[in-house]
Amino acid sequence: MTAPWWATFGPAEATWRCGGVQHGLRWEAGRLTAPDHPEAEGELVLGALGGDQPECIRLLRAWGEHSDDLDVLMLGPRSSADTLTVDSRDAEQLRHGPAGRHGHARRPGPAPGGVIPGTPLTWGSLWFSTLRSFAANARGLPRGTVTYGPGHAARATQVARLSAAQGGAFLARRPGSAHAFLPGTGQDPDRELARRAELLELLMLGPAFQFRLSATVAAARSEHDPGTARPALAAALAGRLAPAVAAWLHINPDDVTCAIGAERAITGQGGGRKGVRAAMPVSWLSEVWAPGLALVDGHLVTDITRAEFPDADVLALEVPGGEPAALAVQCQSGASSSQVPRWRITRR
Repeated sequence: MTAPWWATFGPAEATWRCGGVQHGLRWEAGRLTAPDHPEAEGELVLGALGGDQPECIRLLRAWGEHSDDLDVLMLGPRSSADTLTVDSRDAEQLRHGPAGRHGHARRPGPAPGGVIPGTPLTWGSLWFSTLRSFAANARGLPRGTVTYGPGHAARATQVARLSAAQGGAFLARRPGSAHAFLPGTGQDPDRELARRAELLELLMLGPAFQFRLSATVAAARSEHDPGTARPALAAALAGRLAPAVAAWLHINPDDVTCAIGAERAITGQGGGRKGVRAAMPVSWLSEVWAPGLALVDGHLVTDITRAEFPDADVLALEVPGGEPAALAVQCQSGASSSQVPRWRITRR
């Protein structure tokens, strides 16, 4: 792709309570900004020096700090059918609860979509609560009409269980790695909990921002060798590529084997377990999947050759193993956070 990864995205807006009033947040051209704070850069510097930070400015800083955070890809949506419900009380408990791996304040009473009442709040339990929200809200979409691929909560749960078994309840960001947070490793527990709370708040901005943050992380990770982060990146790719391929071929996602690869290829015809093999680079997540371009009018998009929202030129497969066709596509829907991008072929 010659254009920047964000060229296939339109702008998105949300509101956040800041200083007792509602302020706007705007994402455009790969950047999150706070239009109601004209001196945002100065406020960011002041906050870095220990001064008070308005809520909007704190979110701008958090966005930057999570721009290569693998937890975003673990917690973020797998498809447009995934409704990610985040309870603001989870973020508050993480931010203000006592330090430690399990020693957080207990939440009184039931909390829809949250952790089990009366149990300690942990990062692992928050993770599984989001997966439960996927299972409750994900819905199958008519074949041939999917944008990101159908919701597939079972696959997300499988990925979650594997990663939780490998990494423990806390998975901390370390550039180029997937390092587990454990007591006694020298990390600051209070800072780690605050960082987790920031991530939940970013996800609370809504679907458009969830996909854009996922794209930001995938783009950052695709610029370097995955190193020890390869298993986590492979799981993130499989959790999004397999449902898209399955919807394209009308097969079960479990029949699709996915791998990170420099060559963008789909081989096999399905009809048996692991009958189709799919290989894509990590950059496919930011350039194709996140802006809703995985499936367009019965074609599986493998690459972007030119992009200037709402128009793009893509390479797409009509059948597995075939030569990708050059297509011109256009986004037919608005770019607000409440709308799912709908792309259509305008020229073959």
